[in-house]
Amino acid sequence: MTAAARPNNLLLSLWFILYQVSTQVLATPHSPSVANIYARKVDPIISYSSNGSVSILDPSTEEPIPQGPGTDGSGTNFSLPAIIWLVFLLVIGAPLAVAGIRGWRCTTGVATGLAAIVCSWAAIINSVDQEGISDTLITLIVLAFGFLGLIIGVFEFARLASMSVLCILGGLAFGLRVILIKKDLLTSSLAVNWVIVAVFGAAGGLLLIWKNRAAMARQFEAHLSSACASTGTFLAFLGIDLIMNRQSGLSFGLRSLFDNNDNHLAYFLESSYDPTLSTRILLIASMGLTYANSRSNF
Repeated sequence: MTAAARPNNLLLSLWFILYQVSTQVLATPHSPSVANIYARKVDPIISYSSNGSVSILDPSTEEPIPQGPGTDGSGTNFSLPAIIWLVFLLVIGAPLAVAGIRGWRCTTGVATGLAAIVCSWAAIINSVDQEGISDTLITLIVLAFGFLGLIIGVFEFARLASMSVLCILGGLAFGLRVILIKKDLLTSSLAVNWVIVAVFGAAGGLLLIWKNRAAMARQFEAHLSSACASTGTFLAFLGIDLIMNRQSGLSFGLRSLFDNNDNHLAYFLESSYDPTLSTRILLIASMGLTYANSRSNF
């Protein structure tokens, strides 16, 4: 094994060590529904009326925080938004995992498009008020941002930036799987969960810089291929999980991690992320495929 391959093995070791440490040390037992609420707002006041309805009060003013339906664009069962996302995940994820950088313009375009989709989706679900907007409209808006990102990413001037985004996405995709493998996410603290995800993303991006500075074309390309595999397998298996578990599987897990909207607190009080055995198997299988791809590139 060449010296340039060692940084990639270090990243794989970091993935394994962080998962083991996080599972054994950080994942302390907690009451699922209440923990979901307290992770999103400091010391909220939860009030239950005689008819069983729940009121969330602002701890600083003791005024009610308006609560909404908590729509996120995922739809219900196999509604139109759900089908759109299902097709998108499989059509984009599978080729990205298999073909990767063989068509660099498509790959870099997909990278910037995915980044735009994630950022716009997170911004929307965290900024809507208690009235919310329809799942179909959220889906169309997010995909429109993704299309703009795709167009930008196919141009030569955006190639290096898009490759950097791709490697960061690869790290984030692996980190998300570590967080989503446990009930109610890996820890009860959203901040800690995001720190773990960010470490994986930063590791993916920094490794690209290492490869570039090493000026070893084959190893540089191999790392990009690993990033494609990580991102592609995550998307593809997310699509498979959507078929098997609808919106209660990985889709809800991602929502639990990304949604910090005060108007959705009651929604998370009533529902908690509890991955089924099939979801856990899909997560582990996708991580295994990513690891196998990384090993085969060196």
